[in-house]
Amino acid sequence: MKNYIDNLNGLHIKYIIINFIISLSGFITTFFVGKIISDYKVNMYLSVVMMMIILVLFLMGKKRYQSQLLKIRDYPMGKRLNAHHLLNKKHLNSYTIMNGFAILFLILSNNYLYLFFSVLFLILILLNRSSKFKLKIELNLSEKELENLSQPVIEKGKK
Repeated sequence: MKNYIDNLNGLHIKYIIINFIISLSGFITTFFVGKIISDYKVNMYLSVVMMMIILVLFLMGKKRYQSQLLKIRDYPMGKRLNAHHLLNKKHLNSYTIMNGFAILFLILSNNYLYLFFSVLFLILILLNRSSKFKLKIELNLSEKELENLSQPVIEKGKK
């Protein structure tokens, strides 16, 4: 049986694998296909627009995550954990979407700066791994509540 933190870390591992596969497939595609948009001027303007899109999505996602965390701090414990799990999943999904955009832009422009963005999103997912300390800060948990999180989750139908 797993505890809450192990469940969250399992979710992180899933998203790490997904994003690694997306990044690797985009790199391999770029290596074999080459530039799709070959006009230098169009490529330059498109690169600036694409980088702005990625940065805006990143900043909006970060701000929204923080505001949602503040909202769920006042929920009862069970609802707080469910809301946090869902919020964490949305947060990881946003990194995956931004990684997908970065890889798409890498394939279109053959600009390896997008591969850097892709690796950056993979690192951000790695850094967002759940721990007792992180949950205590994010969810404003007491020591007793934190101890309860370390207990294994009882599955339905088992005692």
